[in-house]
Amino acid sequence: MIEPREGGSESTARDDGLLLVWEVEGGERGAGDVTHCEVTAEKTMLDALASLSEGRGRVRYARLSFVRIGYEYGTTLVTAHRADGATISVAGDAWEGVR
Repeated sequence: MIEPREGGSESTARDDGLLLVWEVEGGERGAGDVTHCEVTAEKTMLDALASLSEGRGRVRYARLSFVRIGYEYGTTLVTAHRADGATISVAGDAWEGVR
C-alpha cells in the first residue's frame, strides 16, 4: 500500500513521486484528474461532485506504475456521496458502499 512520508507536505509528495488522484461519477457522467496537493485534489473533487445531482467521488494516493503506464493506487483519503442536493464526505474508503 502506498503511504506518504511523515509530514505530508506538498514538496515531499513531489519528491517521492506520490500523486493524488481524484475522481467522481454520477449516472453517465464522470471526471477526474491528478495533482500533487491534497487540498487541491479534495476541493476539485468536491466542486466536480457538486455539479452533479447525485453521485460519488474520492481522493486517493497513487504513483505511476513501474512501466510508467497507469497508476498503482494507495490509501483513499476521502470519499464523498451526493444525493438530494447534499454532499456527505467521510475520511477513508467508502467507495464500494456508495452509489
